[in-house]
Amino acid sequence: MKYLGLLFCLLGLTITSRGQSPHEKLFLVCGDTKVLLINYTTSKDSIPNIVWSWDSATAPDLPDSMRKKFKTLDDCKHYGDLILVSSSGGAIAIVNQKTNKTTFYADVAMAHSVEILPGGYIAAAASTHVKGNKLMLFDPKKGNTPVYTDTLYSGHGVVWDAISQSLYALNYTTLREYKPNQATGTMTLKNQWTIPGKGGHDLQMAPDGKRLFLTTETSSREFNLTTHQFTDIRDWGNIPNIKSVGQNKEGQFIYTLPEESWWTYHVKFSNPARVFTFGKMHVYKARWY
Repeated sequence: MKYLGLLFCLLGLTITSRGQSPHEKLFLVCGDTKVLLINYTTSKDSIPNIVWSWDSATAPDLPDSMRKKFKTLDDCKHYGDLILVSSSGGAIAIVNQKTNKTTFYADVAMAHSVEILPGGYIAAAASTHVKGNKLMLFDPKKGNTPVYTDTLYSGHGVVWDAISQSLYALNYTTLREYKPNQATGTMTLKNQWTIPGKGGHDLQMAPDGKRLFLTTETSSREFNLTTHQFTDIRDWGNIPNIKSVGQNKEGQFIYTLPEESWWTYHVKFSNPARVFTFGKMHVYKARWY
């Protein structure tokens, strides 16, 4: 196990651009054992231009016992130069994009989402599993055993809101708001709301930082962080079973819809529309970078 150590002094950094033009757009894709970073702008037609990748099957700093738990990647996010990876195979990881080194990993049964909090803490959502159904909080300075857990049936999403200094967690029927206590390494449940529909799946911050996008088995909604009201995502409310959805500051949506079982071979965009194809890769989620 490798600790993050001083890595979290990066909490004050702005997001790095890895040298791309300010007019270029990037997005992350995850599925099977891989995380890919795609340059949307320089890609040709539906063929993605891959500018960075991480593959758990070949990552030299993952022990074999952990590597097998990253065969079904289901989420990928970025935080500065850090890539946050979760796998329903039973683990989470933090990868330094500049060095390609795995700086933290931990067991999380049916992991479906991971987030970095102030103070270097790492939150993870564990879905349905005998060892899952939890919200878990890790302090990398103390190792890869959680310092706090709470029951979270079918946990599927965790998102940090820097404005309210709250962690939002999505499960099968509710959206919850937690307040972390850095001094004690614990969290307090402050609020919870019953979500429209059932089977809470994806949770993502809107580009204005004032709303959360969330998807379920039956619909797609946005949650106003001030009024605490659920409304339809514009033109998206009746689309069921979306595995991931996000929007950039220009208003373009990125999303994934399953073509077989839970996976797709494409990443789709709207406003404006575009489709990328990823061959035989079982794509689960895609995120704007």
